[in-house]
Amino acid sequence: MLTLLCDFASVMKTIGYVVLAFVVLMFMVLIHETGHYTAGKILGFQINEFAIGMGPKIFSTKKKNGEIFSLRILPLGGFCAFEGENDENKNPKAFNSQKPWKRLIVLFSGAFFNFVSAILICIIVFAAYGETVVAVNNVYGYAPQANQALQKGDLIYKVDGKRVYMLDSLGRYLSDDTMEVVVLRPHKDANGVTVYSKTTLNGIKQNKFYTSVLTKVDGSYKSGTRDLQVGDTIYKLNGEYLDSEGELERLLRVSADEITLTVTDGTEFYDYRIEKNAFGGSLAAEEQSYTGLGMSVHYEKYKFGFGEVLLRVVPYCFEVGMLVLRTLGGLLTGIVGIDQISGPISTIAMTSEIISTGFANVLMLIVLISVNLAVFNLLPVPALDGCQMVFVLIEWIARRPINRKVQSYINGIGLIVLIVLMLLVDILKL
Repeated sequence: MLTLLCDFASVMKTIGYVVLAFVVLMFMVLIHETGHYTAGKILGFQINEFAIGMGPKIFSTKKKNGEIFSLRILPLGGFCAFEGENDENKNPKAFNSQKPWKRLIVLFSGAFFNFVSAILICIIVFAAYGETVVAVNNVYGYAPQANQALQKGDLIYKVDGKRVYMLDSLGRYLSDDTMEVVVLRPHKDANGVTVYSKTTLNGIKQNKFYTSVLTKVDGSYKSGTRDLQVGDTIYKLNGEYLDSEGELERLLRVSADEITLTVTDGTEFYDYRIEKNAFGGSLAAEEQSYTGLGMSVHYEKYKFGFGEVLLRVVPYCFEVGMLVLRTLGGLLTGIVGIDQISGPISTIAMTSEIISTGFANVLMLIVLISVNLAVFNLLPVPALDGCQMVFVLIEWIARRPINRKVQSYINGIGLIVLIVLMLLVDILKL
């Protein structure tokens, strides 16, 4: 009976997280549509309905000026319906009767509100809980001598004067020339409290390294209580670093029948005594190359002063936005696989999972999805605000609009294609 009660409580808890996930997503839709609504009201557009959700209405109220505010049954999406949005209308307050610059502002305001809300929430998160920053895990012995000045626990603050906000920006700032890297280095003060001081390191240089990653582990190989695992990186073989092309194969050829294999999971190092003929049998490794500083990193929380927080939040949100664009570009070129993006179902699942980890992570998720919404809605894709803005710009330049019915057909077909693509993303992950 107790087991049944525990199972029931667990199910209800999961359902609660899923419901909260929908609430979080609808909150961001509300912000987006409020942007359209606010700009429309200020610029004198007639608004017929402000709706959260799609499908049949479950609640609505009508103001004296005729505006309808409604809540609809499907908790995905929403809209701000303007008079004369899809046709020619003689009403001077109709959407298409307004000057092009006004329409552009209204269309842009949804994404703008999403981005501004991301900045404001980001300030709260960074000030109250700290920022997730790139920290040094280990500097490998084969890294260039100058790079050995980096220490475990260092927080990467700047590279050649550019602030580092995430691992992606660190990778883009690295160059083939020697670099100046500023780190925040932890140390104990007189009271034994950990404090950080800025330390400037010169001559830091990236190199091309080769590593061998285990792709097959059949059987039990132990170092203490730890099993050798697929994904472990081979760091040394018989005490010699594996950092050059073909090094694993060469060292295996000249080694005795029993070898010492040192592997790392990125944080710790483990030694295993193994028969060398295990390679090609129960063990297999794949050689990979990477260009970097010869170190492993992880993310760590750090609280900057409030003034620094204000300096960092806007560039941070722009960095997230640029990462979204690079990811979309990677999809088109094939660099990024479709398995690395999320459809509506997987987004809800991910959101509900993150909600279970705490309020700070929920706020950070709102920041990331808000920036995603802002960037995505400005893309010149049919059914999105960006496409509508392109239509308005063409009308402004050509001094006559594209046929309204053609616009409606383009947006309608685009909406269907978008929905199918989003569902397809989730189906392919099954």
